[in-house]
Amino acid sequence: MSKYNIDLDYAILDIDISEEELNEIVAEADKIISENKESNENLAVAYLKKAQCLRKLNSGITPEFIFYDQMGMIFKNEKRCIEGLLYKALKLLPDMPEVLMQLGLLNAPGPFGGGKKVREKAINYLSMAIRLKHDYAAAFNNRAMYFYDTLYNLYFPQNKYYVDKAKSNFRIAVTDLTEAIRIRPFDALYFINRGIFYSNLEEHKEAVEDFSSAIKYVSDELIERLKTYVNIFNLRGKEYTELKEYGKAIDDFSESLCLKPEYNDETLLLRGKAYYLAGEKAKAKADIEEYLNRERNTADAAGRSKIFKIIGVKPEDI
Repeated sequence: MSKYNIDLDYAILDIDISEEELNEIVAEADKIISENKESNENLAVAYLKKAQCLRKLNSGITPEFIFYDQMGMIFKNEKRCIEGLLYKALKLLPDMPEVLMQLGLLNAPGPFGGGKKVREKAINYLSMAIRLKHDYAAAFNNRAMYFYDTLYNLYFPQNKYYVDKAKSNFRIAVTDLTEAIRIRPFDALYFINRGIFYSNLEEHKEAVEDFSSAIKYVSDELIERLKTYVNIFNLRGKEYTELKEYGKAIDDFSESLCLKPEYNDETLLLRGKAYYLAGEKAKAKADIEEYLNRERNTADAAGRSKIFKIIGVKPEDI
């Protein structure tokens, strides 16, 4: 039970908590609910615990299940069950911010997600949680995350309206994450998230500062949790490349390769790009050749296309 944290979201953050531990928490909550001898506060917490843990236990449901009627029905029933538990908690304690945050997270993009209206509903829940608990750093962070889905608008610059809308959303996200950092100034995750938004706003110096803070404060737990899809050194290295500080970029990509060489095929290309832009073409070519020599990569059209996409030139032109 010691790993349970009422403020965290097990389904999204992939907290290191076993299925056995989650089932123990659910069983404990069921006992409290069935006996019905506790105060309204303790009963509400029991409903909340059960809802949180069921979301984690059912996080294997994937969006593609929606395309199958039978699985789609399971998908809808799971959401309805979890939402029902949260509403029961809210009926017992209408001003419980942790329940409101979980209702917001239940509408997150993905297995339990939806369109624009669902996202707005989720943001409203998170905003209500923040109004009730002004120092709710996790709620500020989670509300900011809902604006990631406007990132694709930046890839269609011919439509100025959507680009401006995306950037406006990112600015709101930066404001929320700044508040989360003010409340919890040593949380590396919040710095990572804000740095990514700064990067997409093309505010690369600010992004470098945030990724540097994340490197300073990152815990072993966070490194383990994000090992396959977030590498802070890569993130900062990309920003240094944008700032034309190629030496620092090369250092970061090299550090990344030392930390997790098994996950870093693309890092070779990122470092190769920094070498190429710095005028060190022989080293750039060496990184590309190593990338192609790795078992999963080939010199076919797809592999060469990725090289061109990242570095900006054809391998034979280096």
